[in-house]
Amino acid sequence: GSDNINNETLMSYKSSTSTLVAAAYVILVFGALSFLIGFCGCCGAIRESSCLLSIYAGAVSIVLIVEIAGGIAAGVFRAQIGTEMLPTLRRLEATRYLPINLAVSNDSNPNAVFSSLVNYAQVSMSCCGVSSMSDITGVNTLWTNSSRQYNGKTIVVPVTCCKMNKKDELLSHQNWTRIDDYLIDRNCPYNASSSQINKEGCYDKLNSYIDRYTLAIIVVGILVGMFEIICVVMACSMVQKIRSERQNV
Repeated sequence: GSDNINNETLMSYKSSTSTLVAAAYVILVFGALSFLIGFCGCCGAIRESSCLLSIYAGAVSIVLIVEIAGGIAAGVFRAQIGTEMLPTLRRLEATRYLPINLAVSNDSNPNAVFSSLVNYAQVSMSCCGVSSMSDITGVNTLWTNSSRQYNGKTIVVPVTCCKMNKKDELLSHQNWTRIDDYLIDRNCPYNASSSQINKEGCYDKLNSYIDRYTLAIIVVGILVGMFEIICVVMACSMVQKIRSERQNV
């Protein structure tokens, strides 16, 4: 929520190195824990070990509780997080987003790095601005009050708000200096009434994307939860059976 974003922080997000490394570690840890839990369950069942089965049942129960808590928290705080983030994102875009000609001429500048992140988001989601294009092109924004000379003409529409061909190729190379080669309508940046402008804001586009898969995520979550409950019940039943057999012996 802070506007004091330094260049090092922005560059790390631009390269996505720190984020990818963190995500890799999380996946590795989760995979290792899943392996250990499954190993305890399998060995416990094969060797009829009440200790291993108890560990398995306890671990799966903890995972289930964490999943339920996470799902409830995501549902309860989703709207709140969005409400708090929206003004900050709009303020950042108004005060830091640069025209494409300035962003590519000094890509080590913090505002240029931030602009590259916004450009990437706008191209990948085919959107413009946080809520709308006016977040960028408003009267008092940095973009409006900067030099906007691109290919010898003044742009009136952010270039990455225009519809693109071969988006995947552009995003993989992130060669913003050649971005006009990917425009469906090369006159789009100079024509505010062009039909090739993405009108929808990125925040709404992201929400639509999340809503599209919400039902599938809920269904998968319920099925996984039911499977985990069955596993816990079966493990507890086996523990009880093993203990009963040993007592009878």
